[in-house]
Amino acid sequence: MSEAIEARLAALESELRELRDREAIREGIHRYCQAVDRCDLEMLKSCYWPDGYDDHGFFAGNAHEFADYVIPCLQEVDSSMHSITNTRFKFDGDRCACTSQWHVVHRLAHEGGFTDFWHQGRYLDVWEKRESEWKLLHRVIASDLDRWIHTLDIRSGGDSANQALSGCRGKDDPGNLWFDLLDHQPRRPAVDNLWTAFHRLSEADRNG
Repeated sequence: MSEAIEARLAALESELRELRDREAIREGIHRYCQAVDRCDLEMLKSCYWPDGYDDHGFFAGNAHEFADYVIPCLQEVDSSMHSITNTRFKFDGDRCACTSQWHVVHRLAHEGGFTDFWHQGRYLDVWEKRESEWKLLHRVIASDLDRWIHTLDIRSGGDSANQALSGCRGKDDPGNLWFDLLDHQPRRPAVDNLWTAFHRLSEADRNG
């Protein structure tokens, strides 16, 4: 085999290895989001090495201790949703510096209804590969935007306009069904006017 072909094969192997590593880290980032949204403590800990560090602003210390702290906090809110965009990677051997933009909504229930806390910023991460597995070694939060929005919960509409699977947390989360979701085939009559419940809630809000 010529030196040119060997060099080309080595380059292709290096590119493939980095693509695999990128996807493994991206899966870890997304698994983190699912863990905190569903309040799954063991899943959250699986994202970090036991000696990992997390600085979330309101907590700075061992990552597994952070998981023990934050899951009970998240269980106190009505619901949460984390979304990730614009992830970038910079590799150095078995470590990768990684930045991602995150968008989080925490829904807080109170006597007047609900308030949505919209929180946006960046995860500044160092991921490390040990025995072919990537996990978070170090995470620092950079906060960019915050908004408070008073809102209504359409799940209280009281009719068939919103009968989707509810976003329950933990191991009962319907997102854990995977291919068992094929067995979920409810039969529901079509809603005559999809927007009736939305208009009713909107009107009640204006008059309230």
